[in-house]
Amino acid sequence: MFDRIITVDWSANSTPKTGKDSIWIADLEVKSSAIRSRNISTRASAVDLLADVSSGSGRVLVGVDFSLGYPEGTAQALQLTGVPWAAMWELLSASIDDDDRNANNRFEVASSLNERMSPGPGPFWGCHPSRATDFLTTTKVPSEPLGEWRTIEAQLRRQGRRPFSSWQLLGAGAVGSQSLLGIAALSRLAERLRRGGRSVDVWPFTSGLDVPSADVVVVEIWPTLIGLDEVPSGQPERRVRDERQVVAAVRHLAAIDQGAAFTPDVPGAARSAVIAEEGWVFGA
Repeated sequence: MFDRIITVDWSANSTPKTGKDSIWIADLEVKSSAIRSRNISTRASAVDLLADVSSGSGRVLVGVDFSLGYPEGTAQALQLTGVPWAAMWELLSASIDDDDRNANNRFEVASSLNERMSPGPGPFWGCHPSRATDFLTTTKVPSEPLGEWRTIEAQLRRQGRRPFSSWQLLGAGAVGSQSLLGIAALSRLAERLRRGGRSVDVWPFTSGLDVPSADVVVVEIWPTLIGLDEVPSGQPERRVRDERQVVAAVRHLAAIDQGAAFTPDVPGAARSAVIAEEGWVFGA
């Protein structure tokens, strides 16, 4: 189905960084089964790399480890018009400033979004004390009237998993900051690819819960479901966990029944929200 598979461990670092808790990208050429992993110090450089490896011939699957959507009703709470996911992506693309050295305004944007959605702090939460405002707190606050979890996260929790909420911006394992910055970056990437003549699907938003047909297909992954790339017996472990995760993830995406992964059994009542606003974890 795909000629190249790429997995991305994203980062919300505010300065260039490599090693643990930075951006790692694994790139698998399906025909040869060759895998290359790379450690990228900035989000701008990561977008450049993704644009480069996705611009050639053949079909490319790109899996990113952050939420591509928000709980149902988010776009309405922000008084956005149009298709909810696309309106949210457009808003974040226009609001997020993220320079080539990773300096960014994600906390300011989260505070501004909170102010538009509720009379007090929330639903976004989590920041350093110096970045706190009347609308963004350092500690957890209720997400009401919006839900804390998307449909996929609620399902994973019922299975005993512990995903993080898209609203949480800070803390070990938190995905909120990565999503704010990642969605803005993916918007720029998709625009670059389309200008270069490549079609782009963001599953399940643009294709529904069906197999996409575009040249480049972006999906959300959760590496915790997959595990780590194994270390051969008797060999010392020198790779950081992040690299092992993206390598395991790219192997996993190549091995699974991709057609089945693109057509998950989503509860009927939730399908419209999943497609229009929330998204889904590929392969869950």
